[in-house]
Amino acid sequence: MFFNRYKDEGNDYNECVSRGNCSISPEVRAFQEVMIIFLRQLAYFELKQCELNISYYENKETILDGILSLVATNKYTNEQLLEIISKIYSKLLYAKKEYANFCEEKKIKTDEFKLTFKLTPQMTINEIIKTGEKILLAKYKKISQQHKNLYEILLLTIKSVALNLEKLNIYNKFDDKAYKEILVGLNLLNYTRTSAEKIKENIDILAKTDLGLINQLALSQEERFGEIQKKEVSKSTIPGKALLVSGENLQILYEVLVQSDDLDFSVYTHSDLLIAHAYEKFAQFKHLKGHYGSCSNNCVLDFATFPGPILLTKSDYPNIDYLYRGKLYSSEKIAPQGILQLSDNDYNEMFKSALGSKGFSKGRQVESIDVGYNYNDLIDRIKSINDKINSGKIKHLFIIGMSDYSYSNDEYYKKMYDLIDDNSFIITFSYHYNVSNELYINLSNNLPAIYKVLLVIFNQIPIDSEYIAFFFSKCDANSISNIINLSNLGAKKIFLSQCPPNTLNPNLLSTLKNIYNVNTISTPKDDLKLIY
Repeated sequence: MFFNRYKDEGNDYNECVSRGNCSISPEVRAFQEVMIIFLRQLAYFELKQCELNISYYENKETILDGILSLVATNKYTNEQLLEIISKIYSKLLYAKKEYANFCEEKKIKTDEFKLTFKLTPQMTINEIIKTGEKILLAKYKKISQQHKNLYEILLLTIKSVALNLEKLNIYNKFDDKAYKEILVGLNLLNYTRTSAEKIKENIDILAKTDLGLINQLALSQEERFGEIQKKEVSKSTIPGKALLVSGENLQILYEVLVQSDDLDFSVYTHSDLLIAHAYEKFAQFKHLKGHYGSCSNNCVLDFATFPGPILLTKSDYPNIDYLYRGKLYSSEKIAPQGILQLSDNDYNEMFKSALGSKGFSKGRQVESIDVGYNYNDLIDRIKSINDKINSGKIKHLFIIGMSDYSYSNDEYYKKMYDLIDDNSFIITFSYHYNVSNELYINLSNNLPAIYKVLLVIFNQIPIDSEYIAFFFSKCDANSISNIINLSNLGAKKIFLSQCPPNTLNPNLLSTLKNIYNVNTISTPKDDLKLIY
């Protein structure tokens, strides 16, 4: 697609280069801008129609799908991108016409609202991109750098709420108030003269709304799959046919296991689906044999060596285009190019592929891994940590969040562990090195499950405690939303990893630091000086 390769001559090992998606090209940024234009204008009419009781969020699916498409633009072909943007534009035209007709019939005075960009059936994707580039340049000439950054942060929080609404929908639930806040946020993007205070107010509302969605997700996961338990998970393989399910969608994994219960192949989880083994209801499936591989985002080696079909259950997998060969499946509405699309929860084609696959001839013994936690033990550990803080034995508490599975962050935390003093303690959900002053809770990047544990911690140790320093490794929309919430709740020390420009615009870091007191990770030695 349009992604550029970037090379850092100072590094012997550069993950961004190896993944081939370090920066976003001007073409992709321009296309995204056109998409945002249509989405924000559609949000305007969605709000207007709701105010007049013409319809009740008629374009909900189109708007949410459009926002989610912005999260992983790089996975689509030109034809798929054109299909997505044409659908949004078509809905926009219809909503505008319906609103105008209603107002004319009821003799209601309408606000003057002109469409910024008109799409014609003859336009190619390249013509759309060129127009988007012009609009993008014109827009940035009108507003200050601070406003640009605030609008970008606003868009990130909109994306985070949309992502969590999509996950909530998996459990047949929806939050209309959260969707309304998305519309309000999108509509705010229509106005370039909005004050910085007003933009920040909307950012904070969206972030707080997002926190409510995470809480609903935590409850929904346990309602559907049972309580989390501490579980030893096999990473070994056994002889026989096999199917791999990768990503984060627990419901899809559950459906696959139910439908394949009487079939003669083993199922293995991959990447963040390790968490499934900690939930009670997954223990009933005897053909769920364990967890395969050791990586998450950059999964090329695991995928290349697995001798059976692979089901992808998240939106973005870099560098898998040469692995197609008919072994990769997806149940998304729009599957990436070359990946076989499954629909209506029908996995029969994939099951046939598993039964006809090579499978493991001998199997391989690998050391097991622990996932989950025992709730009573967790309560006791947190109480013990709090007692040591109160007695002065622990003077600094580090909380390390989800992992981006990167080499650079692994090296950073190894060095940090070596440098922390005896009066410090680490609670980590990702990077860990088996030291005595560490509590490692493996929840495999499952944000709702992590949220529940954090509630236990904060019930004992307040978020605004001078003792706590928070470390974020993932540079995604969810992380930015969580950072904003922590800052607004009084967290004193927040550190965010160096983020590649395709995930977070470097210009935003100054605004995050000035408004939300976020420090960018530099070196362990220098960062510890800010804490000690």
